[in-house]
Amino acid sequence: MDIRIEELYDWINAYRGLGIAIAFILPILEAFFPILPLIAIVTGNAVAFGMWKGFFFTWLGACTGSLLVFWLIRTFSRNWTERLFHRYKGIEKSSKWFEKHGFSVLFLLRCFPFSPSSLINVLAGLSAISFHTYFWATILGKAVMVFILSYIGADLPQFIREPVKLITLLLGVALLWGVGKLVEKRYLPKS
Repeated sequence: MDIRIEELYDWINAYRGLGIAIAFILPILEAFFPILPLIAIVTGNAVAFGMWKGFFFTWLGACTGSLLVFWLIRTFSRNWTERLFHRYKGIEKSSKWFEKHGFSVLFLLRCFPFSPSSLINVLAGLSAISFHTYFWATILGKAVMVFILSYIGADLPQFIREPVKLITLLLGVALLWGVGKLVEKRYLPKS
């Protein structure tokens, strides 16, 4: 598929006209339908609305979608979870792994744009991980991921020309990871 830069900017300008609602709704839909390209949604929002507004709309939508999927799985899967675990041992192992590693693993998985977000939502919902752990790991991890993609998408040519921005991103990830560990120690129950 060959897309010219002019076509991409035309699409983004048309997308901007659809407003904030679409910028918020698309990341929510991506949580339910992983076929939607989150990277393109984040980048499109950053280009259409600017880095900070694009970041905020996408981050809010992505977190809302993830929390909705988690809540739906947690609420409506209780009856068939045991049968599912009995039938598919890999799902039970993945669920136990989430429970054992908690915040750190969820946070790191949320930071990477290529991690299977929908699968993470479902497995976390099936596990016994606490809502607080899931909430904080999702909120902070998605903030890192969406910020990085928004930062890059807002001005890709400048990002390539200035490697200092990459160092800034890495420092931001380390800072948010540290904040997440502090939240985990202070507010989350010890296992």
